[in-house]
Amino acid sequence: MADNTYKSKNITMCYDGKYRWVYELDMYKSPVIIKEVWRAMLVAGVIVLAILFAINIMDGDLMETLQFVAQAAAILFGIFLVLSIIGYLVFAYIIGGKYCVVFEMDEEGINHKQHDKHVKKSELAGAITVLAGLAGGNLSTVGTGILAASRTSMLTYFDDVKELEILPKEHLICLNETLSRNQVYAEDEDFAFVANYIKSHCRNAKVREG
Repeated sequence: MADNTYKSKNITMCYDGKYRWVYELDMYKSPVIIKEVWRAMLVAGVIVLAILFAINIMDGDLMETLQFVAQAAAILFGIFLVLSIIGYLVFAYIIGGKYCVVFEMDEEGINHKQHDKHVKKSELAGAITVLAGLAGGNLSTVGTGILAASRTSMLTYFDDVKELEILPKEHLICLNETLSRNQVYAEDEDFAFVANYIKSHCRNAKVREG
């Protein structure tokens, strides 16, 4: 049974037993998402360089191969850096500079739903209020529809989490599985509750706090 004792203006316990809240991230001010882009590109770049090293070491000596790979690395990461910044700014512009997310959390896991730029934070908060049972009739259908109309969704089960990164300064909790990484955001006043709730349910995870 979910804990009903937590009270907040931002986080609501809905009739289906899930905590829900909206978080709006300013993409021009927060470095969190661009860091994730660079992390992914770094992994891809290292894989490409490892392949280049393996191919060239068979045809040349070690020093020549290392020189070639170092030059390739400088060019590759330079291209990645420029493209990632341009791509990030274009993406931020397309979605209106705001990354608007609804989080749904219960005993089993947490779902991260990104919404289109035309769906405002106030509309999402209103839909959550409807789901909390504060309005009746067919409004509950409207609320469910708004919350369901997400662009992307990522569900993480707490039992599958291998590592937790808790970063209060960035309002961020990262739930890392073997092949995926879910990002959970919460406002300052709610951060401790969300972090502690997730930490207490991720029984198999190592915890890193920054």
